[in-house]
Amino acid sequence: MGRLGFLQLQLGRLFGGGRSGGGRSGDGGIYIRVKCNACGEIVQTRVNPTSELSLSDEGQGYFVRKVLVGRQCFRPIEVELRYADLGRTEISRDVKGGTSVE
Repeated sequence: MGRLGFLQLQLGRLFGGGRSGGGRSGDGGIYIRVKCNACGEIVQTRVNPTSELSLSDEGQGYFVRKVLVGRQCFRPIEVELRYADLGRTEISRDVKGGTSVE
């Protein structure tokens, strides 16, 4: 494998390599894709379960909140995800300003 092929492989791993939204990846991240209600742009983000999930106030489960901004209209899209455990069992997903894309 040449240098360019190796670099493409590493970049694919780093940025999710075209994985579908909400899926687990080889790098341990959870990839979320949402579609902006205003312009239709698809925006993707990565959740790192080992560092970004916070314990809920009730002590039952975990959550993460992200605000995403695309490159077309710059409108914020709020995403709040709730998980039962650190094993990434998703309980709920709330998206404001967009819709979830699976």
